[in-house]
Amino acid sequence: MSDIDDVIDSIKDEAVVLIKEQLKDLLLSAAEETDAVIRQTGEKITYWLLLRARGELNDSELEALLYARDQLLRQYKNTLQIEASARVEKIAIALVNIVLDKLLGLVFH
Repeated sequence: MSDIDDVIDSIKDEAVVLIKEQLKDLLLSAAEETDAVIRQTGEKITYWLLLRARGELNDSELEALLYARDQLLRQYKNTLQIEASARVEKIAIALVNIVLDKLLGLVFH
């Protein structure tokens, strides 16, 4: 049984190390991000984790802050998708349509 416990404990320790490394990488990436919402998210999460480490936030308060940020980010992502779609329609589809509908009959005859 001792070997199994050792294996389980090592997996747990390795998982914590991997999570810490991934968190650090993501926070550093967010700090370098040009998108203000992503950068601010990294800053806020860093601050909230510091508050939690100091005991100034409890788990449920941290969870509520993270959930609220998640909702804001989902809304932001949807807005970006709508804006990208509108941009494609405004420029690319308009280009195709103007050539098809207006230019083909006038220029190439």
